[in-house]
Amino acid sequence: MNIVIQLQTVLAMSTCGALMGMGFDTYHVFKGKARLPLWLVFFFDILFWVGSMGAVFLILVKVNDGIIRFPIFFGMIFGAWLYFLLGSKKYVLFLHRVIKFCQWFYRTVVKIIDILLVRPVLFLFRVIIMVLTFLYSVLLAILGFLWKVTRFVTSPFARWGQHLGKKMYGKTTGFWTNWKNWFHSKRKRE
Repeated sequence: MNIVIQLQTVLAMSTCGALMGMGFDTYHVFKGKARLPLWLVFFFDILFWVGSMGAVFLILVKVNDGIIRFPIFFGMIFGAWLYFLLGSKKYVLFLHRVIKFCQWFYRTVVKIIDILLVRPVLFLFRVIIMVLTFLYSVLLAILGFLWKVTRFVTSPFARWGQHLGKKMYGKTTGFWTNWKNWFHSKRKRE
C-alpha cells in the first residue's frame, strides 16, 4: 500500500471518527429526550456501536480494500478527539435548537389543522345534531298534540260505544235466554 492510499485511509478514518462522535452525541441527546427503559437503552447502545463499526468497515473497504493497520485506529481516535475538542458543544446546542424547532413546527401544524379542519367539522357536526334534535323534538311535540286531540275527540264516542255495547250484550243475552226458555218450554209441551 503506497503513501497516498495510507493518507487517504487516515483522512477517511479521521472523518469516520468525527462522524462517530457526532452520531454518539446525537444518540445521547435523543436517548435523554426519550426516557427509555434500561434494557432498551442497552439494546440501542449495542446497535449503535455495531452499526458504527459496520459503517467504518464499509468505508475502509471502499478506501483501501479493507486492510486494517495501526494508522486506521489512530485516524479514528484523532477525528473523534478533534470533534469532541472543537465541535461537540456547538453541535449539541445546534441539535437541541433543531429539536425545539421541530417541536414548535409540529405544534404549529397541529394547531393549524385543528383550527382550519377539526373545529369547523366538529362545529358543523354539532349544528347538524342540534337541528336534528330540534326537529325530532318538534315532531314528537306535534305527534303528542295530535294524539291528545284524537283521544279527546274520540273519547266520548269510545265511552258511548262501550256503554252501547254493554247494553246490546245485555239485551242479546236476555234475548238468547228468552229464546232458550221458549224453545225448552215448547219441548216440554210436546
